Amino acid sequence: MSTEGFFISEIRLTGKNKRNASIVLKKGLNVISGASDTGKTYIFQLINYMFGGKDEPKEIDESIGYSTIFIELEKYEGESYTLKREIGDSSIFVYESKIDDISFLQNCVKLKAKHDKDDKDNISTFLLSLTGIKDMLLRKNARGTKVSFSFRNLVALMMLNEEKIISEEVPIFSGIPSNRTTELSAFKTILTGVDDSHGEEIEDPKIYRTRLEGKLEFVSSLLQKLKMELKEKGAQIQDYDANELTKEIEKLMSTLSNNSKEINLRMGQKKEIWIQEQEIKSRILMLEELLERFRLLEKSYLSDLDRLQFLIEGDHYISQLFDSNCPVCNNPFNSKITEHNHDFYLEDLQIACSEESNKINAQLIDLRETLTNLQNENKENNEKVKLLSQQIKEIEVIIQRELKPVAVLTKERMDNLLNIKKIFQEIELNERRIAEYQTSQLDIMRELSKKNQKMKFVNEITTEIYDDFATEVKELLDGWNYPDLTSVSIDYDDQELIVSGKKRKNHGKGYRAILNAAFVIAIMKYTRSIGLKHPGLIILDSPLTTYKERLNPTTLSSSEEDISLDMKQAFFKNLSKLRNDVQVIIFENIDPIKEVQDNMNYIHFSKVIGVGRYGFIPVDNVSESVSNNFIQ
Repeated sequence: MSTEGFFISEIRLTGKNKRNASIVLKKGLNVISGASDTGKTYIFQLINYMFGGKDEPKEIDESIGYSTIFIELEKYEGESYTLKREIGDSSIFVYESKIDDISFLQNCVKLKAKHDKDDKDNISTFLLSLTGIKDMLLRKNARGTKVSFSFRNLVALMMLNEEKIISEEVPIFSGIPSNRTTELSAFKTILTGVDDSHGEEIEDPKIYRTRLEGKLEFVSSLLQKLKMELKEKGAQIQDYDANELTKEIEKLMSTLSNNSKEINLRMGQKKEIWIQEQEIKSRILMLEELLERFRLLEKSYLSDLDRLQFLIEGDHYISQLFDSNCPVCNNPFNSKITEHNHDFYLEDLQIACSEESNKINAQLIDLRETLTNLQNENKENNEKVKLLSQQIKEIEVIIQRELKPVAVLTKERMDNLLNIKKIFQEIELNERRIAEYQTSQLDIMRELSKKNQKMKFVNEITTEIYDDFATEVKELLDGWNYPDLTSVSIDYDDQELIVSGKKRKNHGKGYRAILNAAFVIAIMKYTRSIGLKHPGLIILDSPLTTYKERLNPTTLSSSEEDISLDMKQAFFKNLSKLRNDVQVIIFENIDPIKEVQDNMNYIHFSKVIGVGRYGFIPVDNVSESVSNNFIQ
């Protein structure tokens, strides 16, 4: 079973130099009875005002001088809160304590009295949080516009004043046509636990029509522009056939591909020849360096031969010297002295020089042969380089004069044809877009010709839920000894109760009051039984006494309006058996019998000075058993 929700534990009215007016309430059934003009309806108005009502409690003579309202709420789970509001103020203060525990320095939260979905600091959001409801949305109108679920939507299902209790309107409706969709949505949300946050929504007809007209103008402008473009592009391709164009492009692409392959082939050949040329040039450089070295070696050989030849021919020159000395032993050269002081003799020198000269001559012959070979190779290599250079030039000529011009011309032709083909594609695309825009244009025009669109909502309350709810109503009426009760059902279209085959609104005021009371109490019992969200609080003003009876209690009304005393007492007795997870507060002129009073929280206003409690607000100079604690 759900324990969410709250009940009222005390209502207190204070004013400067005024005794506190207070009543203490409990879980279960609370009956405040007594004569008219004792403040019962005033208490009802105080509660409604503290629950975010915009109407201040109607001023009565006894209320003059009172300015501050306190309501102590207690969650069924245990926490206590006190609401405080100055009459005429748009703010409500919330204390996390009981009324008597409020201290001067205690922190409190200031809340706006009016619900605001964009600002959570309001009494509606706070009370909804105590009920376990958060961020629910309701349908506002036939277009599916959403509004935030407010605690005032719940108040309409849990508080019936003395006018609403006898109204011909189903209790969930206020009678204001513009509010009917929202009120039905709130009823559905409470009975099913599912709000309308995921429902579709149609925008305002005027805004919708203006948007459609703007869209039509935009689409028409696009159509005109596309048709002009289509005409211009058609003139550009009038000399071309799309199929022939495709064939020619394919042919040019093949030519360009072959040309590219030929150029790549020639470039490959050129690269191979260039590599050979570079290798031969490298060889030529190496050979020229060798030739230069060998020529230097040849000069060295020739110089050595000249020196040796000079030594060989030295005897001839020495013999012509008369007073010369031997360069070795310094003895004079003459015929008389034939011995010298050394082992060296000119004849040996001549022989050695001849042998060395012969050896150098042999090396010189080899060297000159090598030089000749290298020069010949170098000459051949230079010829090869010239040949290879010529081949490279010939390849470059073929590429530059034959292949590249073909490629350039082919590419230019192909680019031109591709541009023409692109125009064909753009024309095809524009034709499709024109067809789409024309379809869209017709759709918009048809939409504009329609009447204002309305959402067709399916009632999400299933027949099973309706039947279970009707069963709760019937159980209450059975417990209240409702006469000739045979069946209870709900009209799915107008949410009307049908009791024993007769619609609720077709009964007299007395029975309508009973049926309206049963309707709202059944909502609470049904939601509590299956764990749905509900404050667990019902407040009824005069469900057993019609306005006519209150004006003239000695005059009985017609039989249709007259509720038997047995039924009235059965009403009290049945509700006195309510569970402790709900609270029902009833303001009545009729007193429950003594044996039933013991099973409820019963408060009686006598309207007789000196007899019990006169009324809600203390009468001056009269001692009454009421709480006189002042709130600082």
